[in-house]
Amino acid sequence: MNTRNRINKTLYAVLFLIIIPLMLVLWAKYTEDVIDLPAIESILTGWMFIGFGAFLMVTAMFYLKKYGEGLPMNAYPPRKFVTKGPYHYLKHPIYWGFGLLVIGYFILTKSASGLWLVTPITILSMIALVLGYEAIDLKKRFPNEAKSTILDMTEGTTGLADKSSRLVSILWVLAFLFLSNFVISFLVGDSKAAWGKPLNLPINTENQYLLLLSLFFLIAVPLFIERKDLLRNWVIVSILAIFISSYTALLFPSVCAQYLPGQNSFFYYVPIFLMLLSVKIMYKQSKTKGIIFGLLAIVFSCIQLSFSNSAELHLLCSALIFLIAGNYFKIWTFLRKRAEKIANSWQEWVFGKLRVINHGFYVGFGTFFGIFLSGILVGDAYAWAILVFSFIVIVFSALWAQIIEGSEKLKRPYGYYGALVGILFASIAVWAMGYNVWVVIGVISVFMPWVQAIGRFRCLVNGCCHGGKVDNPDIGIKYYHYRSRVCGISDLKGELLHPTPLYAMIWLFLVGFILLSLHNNDFPSPFIFGLYLILTGIGRFVEEAYRGEVQTPIVKGLRLYQWTAIASVLVGMFMTILPVDVVYLTPAVGWETLVSALVGGLFTAFAMGVDFPYSNARFSRLV
Repeated sequence: MNTRNRINKTLYAVLFLIIIPLMLVLWAKYTEDVIDLPAIESILTGWMFIGFGAFLMVTAMFYLKKYGEGLPMNAYPPRKFVTKGPYHYLKHPIYWGFGLLVIGYFILTKSASGLWLVTPITILSMIALVLGYEAIDLKKRFPNEAKSTILDMTEGTTGLADKSSRLVSILWVLAFLFLSNFVISFLVGDSKAAWGKPLNLPINTENQYLLLLSLFFLIAVPLFIERKDLLRNWVIVSILAIFISSYTALLFPSVCAQYLPGQNSFFYYVPIFLMLLSVKIMYKQSKTKGIIFGLLAIVFSCIQLSFSNSAELHLLCSALIFLIAGNYFKIWTFLRKRAEKIANSWQEWVFGKLRVINHGFYVGFGTFFGIFLSGILVGDAYAWAILVFSFIVIVFSALWAQIIEGSEKLKRPYGYYGALVGILFASIAVWAMGYNVWVVIGVISVFMPWVQAIGRFRCLVNGCCHGGKVDNPDIGIKYYHYRSRVCGISDLKGELLHPTPLYAMIWLFLVGFILLSLHNNDFPSPFIFGLYLILTGIGRFVEEAYRGEVQTPIVKGLRLYQWTAIASVLVGMFMTILPVDVVYLTPAVGWETLVSALVGGLFTAFAMGVDFPYSNARFSRLV
């Protein structure tokens, strides 16, 4: 090993073993006053998590060094694929260990911010690193290695499920269920129901151990599922349903967290949607078993409803979650096919030297939508400030892309990270106009994810932000229109590609509700903006890994915009600690808000959907 490599490896180790953990600790410390949530106070629990997490990390590192002949460093990866020790049971045990260690540390230090802000973001970031780099890199370096572990979900084949796969399936579903029940109960368990009351049954249901019947029901389901594909499907839809339940319960507790009874029984409480999904899977295997389990589910559901804070809301939410999770593949197929149809829907109209392209309508509407809703939240007083802010951001997105991607074929591209740079200059302009800059930044951050999601329709039509090749027809979409960048620049006409704009839409849709909830709960504007940067940065890191644009540079093994996504997360962390007081404004709808939204929408539609096709001047043509 030469001296330079030794120094680089040392610096890499210092970064991940010292600097990043220290940053997380400091981040928790300086956001403690912002996170008004209860901390978990248990010294024993904290040390248990720390001990097990550290043991898992150290053991995994040892096995990588001994059997992988390398270090746990992405920049200097092991030469051999390791399947021994912790890697026999888990994928990425170092990350599992670090996650447990972080949880334990913040429990031990009684840090609410560390537990409910820093820890989830840390775990999301590790997942993003795996999905956006490590999983892809491992597949490239070890294409012929079997990557399954003991705790992996069973295969999606039609073979018979064995005892091990059934036990693992039970483990994963119960682990997610218990974690979800604990978090919801601990954070929002005392929220009052917006409507409804427990179901009154003609029998005595005061014994809370009756709820164990539903738990036994859930445990029994995988024991009766015979086929591997059905068992795998049961695990997927159950975990997806639990995620939807947790997400909605934490954001809208008065409606979606009302299925839980008192805290004494949260641990083993089974929501009705899990029983419904289980019955559906059983019915696919055997109508007789499906009917038997269905009758049992009806009885147990009545018991659950008698303990719920609101039987009506529990039943309503369970029905919706059941429909979404139980039909996730149909929903995905519908979205994918619609995305492909939109991707091939290019239309243009030429009027003399002017050309109008249909994809401009999407971004025009998105800007109108964002400015209008932002204006409603802060009132007419900020309508023109929001408009000016939007103008400058769009201009800088064009300047950025011109520097990074501009060419003879791309006379007027646009770049998202140029828009983020433009925020600095837009803030100066708004400040010079006499407005409170943080009010504008905060309210725009709330709706920006949804504006971006709408803007991704333009990406589909234009062919920008397109994905790389994928073999699975259940995932990919095809581009055929000759005007699309996919066909004209990347030369991927008719190829199955990852629908990366659709990936982004789904993620941004979820992020938007989180930011809106923060605004409604009076979080400071810098915190909302910071979390916007963090969450969109995490999503972009993963999305960028599956893109296929040929003009995007690769820097040190990562695509350029993966590096900017990392920078976005770091800047976001800094923003969340800025001490800025909350400004309380009365929402209102006025003509100035409407006019500014219309002007902003028309400007954006023109900038991104109207060009001069016969000119070769810079910024003249969109294609």
